[in-house]
Amino acid sequence: MNRIWYEPLIHALRVHIEQKHMNEEGALLELQMTEEYLSYGEFGDDEKIKIGCPWSEHCNCSWEVEAHTILKLNPKTLRLKQ
Repeated sequence: MNRIWYEPLIHALRVHIEQKHMNEEGALLELQMTEEYLSYGEFGDDEKIKIGCPWSEHCNCSWEVEAHTILKLNPKTLRLKQ
């Protein structure tokens, strides 16, 4: 089963929002914007990515989740254009 690399981060944020912030205006929009950021963002090898609660400034919520990217390339399957 193939999964998108950032799927566990989005799931963790969704659970947090559903448990703590569903009464906030645009709660699920924040989730969608975070997914867009991770989807279109450019992340490199050996990079730490931290996602925090979108309402941390307003409600003193210190929730966050972190990921660490490790890129593994198989040189046998890479093809260079000539």
